[in-house]
Amino acid sequence: MKLHVLSLALPLLAAPLTAEEGMWLPRQIPLLAPQLAAAGLELEPRRLAELTGDPLGAVVSLGGCSASFVSSEGLIVTNHHCITRTLQYNSTPERDLVADGFLAATRADEPQAAPGSYVYVTTELRDVTAEVLAGLSEEVPDAEWDARVERRSRELVDACEAPGGVRCRVASFYEGALFLEIGQIEIRDVRLVYAPAEAIGNFGGEIDNWMWPRHTGDWGFLRAYVGPDGRPADPSPANVPYRPRRWLEVSTEGVEEGDLVWIAGYPGRTYRYRTAAEVRAAREFEMPEYVRWARALITLLEREDERGREVALANYGRQRGYANAMKKYEGILLGLRDGAVERQRAEREAAMRAADGLGPATADVLDQLAAWTARGRERERLDHALDWLGRSSPMLDQAIELWRFAEERAKPDLERAEGYRERDRTRFEQALARAQRSIEPGSDRATLRWALEQALDLPAGQRIAALDRKLAATAVPDDAARLEALLDTLYGGTRIGDLAERQRMAAETGERLAARGDAMLDFARELAPELAARRAFEGERRGAMLRLRPRYLGALERAEGGRLYPDANSTLRFTYGVVTGYAPRDAVRYLPRTTLGGLLAKATGQKPFAPPATLLAAAGRVPRPYIDSRLGDVPVDFLSTCDITGGNSGSPTLDARGRLVGLAFDGNYEGVVSDYRFDSELARTIQVDATYMRFVMDAVDRAHHLLREMGLPVYTAE
Repeated sequence: MKLHVLSLALPLLAAPLTAEEGMWLPRQIPLLAPQLAAAGLELEPRRLAELTGDPLGAVVSLGGCSASFVSSEGLIVTNHHCITRTLQYNSTPERDLVADGFLAATRADEPQAAPGSYVYVTTELRDVTAEVLAGLSEEVPDAEWDARVERRSRELVDACEAPGGVRCRVASFYEGALFLEIGQIEIRDVRLVYAPAEAIGNFGGEIDNWMWPRHTGDWGFLRAYVGPDGRPADPSPANVPYRPRRWLEVSTEGVEEGDLVWIAGYPGRTYRYRTAAEVRAAREFEMPEYVRWARALITLLEREDERGREVALANYGRQRGYANAMKKYEGILLGLRDGAVERQRAEREAAMRAADGLGPATADVLDQLAAWTARGRERERLDHALDWLGRSSPMLDQAIELWRFAEERAKPDLERAEGYRERDRTRFEQALARAQRSIEPGSDRATLRWALEQALDLPAGQRIAALDRKLAATAVPDDAARLEALLDTLYGGTRIGDLAERQRMAAETGERLAARGDAMLDFARELAPELAARRAFEGERRGAMLRLRPRYLGALERAEGGRLYPDANSTLRFTYGVVTGYAPRDAVRYLPRTTLGGLLAKATGQKPFAPPATLLAAAGRVPRPYIDSRLGDVPVDFLSTCDITGGNSGSPTLDARGRLVGLAFDGNYEGVVSDYRFDSELARTIQVDATYMRFVMDAVDRAHHLLREMGLPVYTAE
């Protein structure tokens, strides 16, 4: 079998399907030169393809969010919601950085970001497809296919990281047709510099989340530090600010409707080449179940928050995480409701089966993909419940991770799963420390109780055997009483909530952990075989997809004339569009920009629409340079047709000259279905305007030293 079945090697890629659709690899940008020139780009596209060049070299990953350097002293701008983990970690009820915000007066006042905070600067991409796929053939079983690809990827990563100072990964593109080795400078000392108050950075809260019009000041600043020799180093008082080769200029001119803008960042996942059956599974089960569980857990946590601010701070990150994904899935489900996406996929697959020259092999691939989807659906309720046991309980999640780490440590390093190798030990220990800020036993018990109640409703054949055994061992006849007895045992007989104890556990073997008699660890140990069986199934399915999807995409490429770009996979991408509004429904048209006046009109004085008094005061004396001549007001947020998804949060939005004019922080509710199918009429990116950012920094928070560091003017007296 010819493994590299796609003819869409990078130089052959055609134009995007619509003017703005596509999350393009940097090396593909020159192929878009005609469209970019027509749209008004003033930069040479080949310049944008240079990973370490200007301006792409200024764009970085935070490992889940995107960001960019904006000064020669390692100053980084990203979204406020991308640094809430750090704000939460450094907060106490007496010094509440989440609510009140933070501004370091000097470099010496910049505290460490939350443990496990990193900055990644991409410096190299290398095609390693032949090395990863060498020797694989149709006869190789699916599970072995996955294992071989994983093993070879680890070997490549180890060789890439051997010189030191870099973090590497091997990423799959076009679902296994192309593999790129990605090298990144890994900056390990990251510090908090500035964040506005929550009433600015998260104005509108979950009510406005994913919605337009929006008036949110979603930005914050970090700083990268390195050793005195300029090389990445562990956090130390002796470290100095990192001096990047590239940093972005922040525009003082703003944007207007119709302007070209473009975004560089690290989008997480899209599913534009999933089959009709896979889309149906997401619509019928995966997303509705996430919404149901998240809504229930948020309600429970809000009830627990009434016990005090310390409890609320511990639960803050969980609630925002649940709520953000929940609302996005609600929007996607709304977009899938009319069946248009599934019909489009079904029609596409029918056309592929019927296309001349594709042959019976295409039908076989489609049939095999459908069979794998059906297999997954047979166990979807069990898998979902297993996933959510840890997701609903930070304490049980820690126990599961500690037991898994002990299991993996007993294997040779190259055979360990990602996240549990020696190269991951520091990250594992940082995760232990970071989790402490989210452990609140009363809240933990409330949400785990709900998760276990749901698990008790699983049908025969999809039961969690370890849970059934635990409940039976209580010797209590009533289900509710058995559950309370189990919870009493779990929370009364564990030291998982003690950070120092968890750190000791992290160094122990499985035998030593079992000998502790810790109730939460024992439950994790009994769950381990079922979790391992789930991972084994996923490994087999991954292997099948690595074998099948390149053939599927090859047939799709031929059927659609070669116009394919890779789905997002958390690697550096480029997307472009224009500033414009949209019409979400009959007789409604949204303008593309919001203003400070609109924010004030929305303010009620009650959360989440209660701007701080300092902003209200500054609104009465706005320096003229911040007032947009067309709006007659300070611009706050704006829309563009750029194509983004989760992971793009914090991505710089740049103008035709490559200057930062905003930060991407959200998509619109009507357009989030673009994870599955991009709709250029509805899909919009929401950006916070750099002008609003400068105004607040100047007139509200007096972050004048940061404005000067970025080479920006100050108009408000000290």
